[in-house]
Amino acid sequence: MRSMLAAMSSCLFSIISFFGILESSNAIPTSLVLRSAAPQIKWSNCTQSDAPGLQCGYLAVPLDYSDVQGDTIQLGMVRISTSSPSRIGTLFYNPGGPGDEASDYLFGVENGLPNFSPALLEAYDIIGIDPRGVGLSSAIQCDPDIYNERVSLFPKTQSEFQELLNYNERLGESCLQLSGPLLQHLDTINVVRDMERVRIALGDGEKLNFLGRSYGSEIGVRYAEFYPNNINRMALDGIVDRTQSEINTFNDEATAYENTLNQFFTWCNTTTTCALHGQDARAIFSSLFQSASNAPIPAPGCLQTGDYACRSDVTGEEILANVQGYLLFQNATANYPGWDFVSLALLQASEGNATLLSTELASSNTTWQYPTLAIGCQDWLHTNSLSALLYKQSLANITAPLTKGMTQSYYYQTACLGWPAPTTNPQKPLNQTALETIPPFLLVNAQHDPSTSFVWATGVQNLLPRSVLLTRVGSGHTSYQLMGEAAEAIDDFLIGGVMPALNSFVYS
Repeated sequence: MRSMLAAMSSCLFSIISFFGILESSNAIPTSLVLRSAAPQIKWSNCTQSDAPGLQCGYLAVPLDYSDVQGDTIQLGMVRISTSSPSRIGTLFYNPGGPGDEASDYLFGVENGLPNFSPALLEAYDIIGIDPRGVGLSSAIQCDPDIYNERVSLFPKTQSEFQELLNYNERLGESCLQLSGPLLQHLDTINVVRDMERVRIALGDGEKLNFLGRSYGSEIGVRYAEFYPNNINRMALDGIVDRTQSEINTFNDEATAYENTLNQFFTWCNTTTTCALHGQDARAIFSSLFQSASNAPIPAPGCLQTGDYACRSDVTGEEILANVQGYLLFQNATANYPGWDFVSLALLQASEGNATLLSTELASSNTTWQYPTLAIGCQDWLHTNSLSALLYKQSLANITAPLTKGMTQSYYYQTACLGWPAPTTNPQKPLNQTALETIPPFLLVNAQHDPSTSFVWATGVQNLLPRSVLLTRVGSGHTSYQLMGEAAEAIDDFLIGGVMPALNSFVYS
């Protein structure tokens, strides 16, 4: 799942008002409404300056799979081809989010980032599809000025709840007016059907090989429900369990974040590179949250315009949201800072400069924040009353007293109030009958993951016949990018079909 580094967005219209707006709107971008017949991928050399050696492909897919002869949208993807004589097929890759651009990760490989091992790049052509609404695909658009308004996701009174709802409605209406009917067709079931269209369009008859990280695990599991007999090998890294109730989903992620934060405090006590080493990191964090909740802490290093603009000050809620994201990887990677950075950010904020904890602002009407919200609102059940929110806040004060339940799950349960598209793929039990014929899956999860709870991983393992859960002893979100023992096990499975023993542990 994506961290809440940008956080704070949302909306609630009835289905009737949704169709009323849709019929009256003439702002639907023509690029979204294409007419095409044959399912052929149009491949060419990528024109992006950072990807001269890669192929970019585009495929027309149905906007609405209940009307496959109707309007279509554009699905964009990137392919890294292997020239090795030992090539064994095509591997589909999704980095999570929801709404992360798979194309970015493949572009990164071209620029020297170790997003995939040399062995995997030799064995497979790797395809990264940007999900509908994202990146190279037909994009969701929203009004950045509305998105960047600040609103609390922790209302205490009916008037504060109404303020949140009003904000959500205005943002949602802007997304609907700018994006058109695409906004109603973004759930993971559509993403799964899109991936199957790409698999078929490749024309080689191969069954699916898939590596899904974080929310990509949800794509993999739902694909298995729809197309259980079309799978060859599937590895899922950082497991999302969407069979749980709304309240259990919220509480599992809340306690996972709290648990990892406590691991961070222990790390600070024993690690001299922690900027808070020798101090009471827990007390500093708690005090910082209280101070920022009383009065936002200045972020003087933030610019207010441009691609990396951020808020000029930081609230307590924003600290909680952004620290979850910064805890994703204990050691710095090419794409994320490590815990040394977290400790420095907290130290500087405690000294009055919260720049490193500031929330990124949306810089245009097509930034990554919008599909993350829009996809989530169609996939996640959300709260519909102040009393329900107050109950969750009270529960989190008990089970996650430091982090207050401020997680991506909570974000969706509040930010999706009033979203002008129905929740079409809510949490629900898996179709166990359909899953009886799937091949064994490899699941990987860290013990202390701030985003995808280890409880989720064990729950999903119990639902997937013959699957094996490989546990990484340690902290952080997903394991493949560490290029350690877990990555080796994933490679061994995807390349050679070698599955780790049941109840195996690795340490990197």
